[in-house]
Amino acid sequence: EGGERGREFDPRPLGLPPRAGPIGAGGRGQEMSYRPSRSNSRQASGRATPVLRGDAGQIPVWQGGGYEDDDEGDQAASLMARLVEVEQHFARLKNQGQHLEALHFMELSVFLRKQLYGAESEEVAMACQVFTTSCNTVAMSCLQRDDYEKAHELLKKAELLTEARGYILEDRTRLKLRAVTYNNLGCFYKRRGKLHAALQYLDKALKMELSSSEVDNPAGTHLNLCATLSQLDRHAPALEHAQCALELLKRSIEQDPSAKEQASILAIAYHNMAVEQEHLGLWRDAMDSYRHSVGVAEQQWGTSHPKTQAIKHSWSHAKKKAAQHARQDTRGGGGGLP
Repeated sequence: EGGERGREFDPRPLGLPPRAGPIGAGGRGQEMSYRPSRSNSRQASGRATPVLRGDAGQIPVWQGGGYEDDDEGDQAASLMARLVEVEQHFARLKNQGQHLEALHFMELSVFLRKQLYGAESEEVAMACQVFTTSCNTVAMSCLQRDDYEKAHELLKKAELLTEARGYILEDRTRLKLRAVTYNNLGCFYKRRGKLHAALQYLDKALKMELSSSEVDNPAGTHLNLCATLSQLDRHAPALEHAQCALELLKRSIEQDPSAKEQASILAIAYHNMAVEQEHLGLWRDAMDSYRHSVGVAEQQWGTSHPKTQAIKHSWSHAKKKAAQHARQDTRGGGGGLP
């Protein structure tokens, strides 16, 4: 017993991976079209002020004064040609897997669309939606590579683009993307060890998700809040978030039994409940939650999957600790597990 106590296992709940948000029917894999519409374009105004980073000199962007009437058609055609050129650069870099470099040309194309079609046009709105989604996706890729500066820059840009007075006109889409961005910022700050900042952003994401039926299922945000609160040793509220996630996931699966992703997350929800119950000394409940977690994990991922093995590892250590507590309670007249 003494040796086992010397190798104390610290169970931790699992958070969900950061995500890129759906932007309508196209879902999270949607990319920007590089076939710009040639209809309904208008001449650019003299107020165009692109704010661009990177080597913008590769693709010159018009920043001059107003057009003379005789030159309107030529100037619009020139902008259209530049837009096509920019998006060809974007497509080439994307196909080469240089997503961060491609993002610069995607941003350029947004500003060119603004000059061609106007700030309140559908063309600009759709381009901003895809650009914001890509900012989230590339930011999380940067975070996985420990490129924290670039990840933070892209997430803050996505936060700015999803403000109420931005270019994304449809509130439903804007709120989805803003909730995703807040959730990813929460994951960013958790990864950086800034847990209170992570809580602030995750709370914002959850409030947004709960206030609108159009925003994605908030179960994932509940689980990320659970993991963050657990690291702050706030295990009672962490358990509440895990329980909320579990109920939401069960309800979602009842409505759509084919939702495999939700069923997989169910294993994480049971695991997080078990970990928090273990921290709170609720051993019987913890053993039951671990049992459910392993069962779902084996069904969804298979017995040899790393996540399944990790959950089994947690359960094994919890069993040993539960047995120790049971023996101590028996010697002290407690009568077994609480």
